[in-house]
Amino acid sequence: MQLYLVRHPQPRNAAGLCYGRQDVAVDSDSLQRAASAVREGIPERALQGARIFSSPSQRCVQLARELAAPRDLVLADELLEMSFGVWEGRNWEALPRDQMDAWAADVWGYRPGGAESAAMVAVRWCRWSTQIRRTMNENVVAVTHAGVIRVALACAGQLNTATFAQAAIGFGSVHRVDLGPFET
Repeated sequence: MQLYLVRHPQPRNAAGLCYGRQDVAVDSDSLQRAASAVREGIPERALQGARIFSSPSQRCVQLARELAAPRDLVLADELLEMSFGVWEGRNWEALPRDQMDAWAADVWGYRPGGAESAAMVAVRWCRWSTQIRRTMNENVVAVTHAGVIRVALACAGQLNTATFAQAAIGFGSVHRVDLGPFET
């Protein structure tokens, strides 16, 4: 089974902002650019037959609806972006340098903003992907966030857990993971 991880469209007026789980607006042009990029990145037959999942964040839901129409989509809290706690809504440049350095020194285990570490995201990712492998036979498209995609690719062995945070995950980009069959 193929799992296609899709990053949401570029948010409006969010450059330089640590927005994490905040619901930030997406304009229609950004939505259409992302939908077009996804349709180019996933074979048409695979997209048409896939089950569509989405993070509950509106920037993801809007794209997932566009890709799923006229089918329904399934919301999955496990696909939410990593929580950045007290960092949310602040400019990256305004965050305390010592905390940013601590995160850079331990990108997998540090809890930015006192909230959630990448390792914690990995736990929920593994729980969700295991459930998908157990219950799905068709391909799956998951519209989610850069942090979740990086963690998923690290868990799949496609990225190194020490350097995964530097991986470029563009808006509307598609990343494929072969989940394979579930084995008991």
